[in-house]
Amino acid sequence: MYVKIACVAGLLISVYALWIEVQVYTHSNYLALCDLHQYISCSRVLTSRYSKGFGVIGEVMGQDHPLNQPNCIYGILYYLIYLTLDTMKQSDTVKKIKFSLSLSSIFMSLYLGYLLAFVLVDLCLVCISSYAVNCALFAIALIRYREMMGKAKVS
Repeated sequence: MYVKIACVAGLLISVYALWIEVQVYTHSNYLALCDLHQYISCSRVLTSRYSKGFGVIGEVMGQDHPLNQPNCIYGILYYLIYLTLDTMKQSDTVKKIKFSLSLSSIFMSLYLGYLLAFVLVDLCLVCISSYAVNCALFAIALIRYREMMGKAKVS
């Protein structure tokens, strides 16, 4: 139940982030609800060079490469995949996949959080909310992974 709630929250956050990006690019005077101050501006972060392809794909493969999508698109895909996995029978394989996915999301959150704090010098409430969801999913996956590993040792 908690995983589904976290995934839906992550989906909503990612869809809102995409909405902000589209609005900023189509309406020059758009002001997002999360734009509270010069240094608390999600629209500034979500339209930075790091907001597409994690700031890496475009540099390596070119700005027009099909994989150079807004980060929130990757977030939407991640939460949909995780939600789909959570609806499946929770075999050891599914638990391992969920743990691996959530661990990778923690690494991406740390990377993007570093960029947010030290490169962009901004506080993006939408971004931080997604990091919190990723931490929650990781904590749940870690607990379930440890339970699975404990049962494997007993057997």
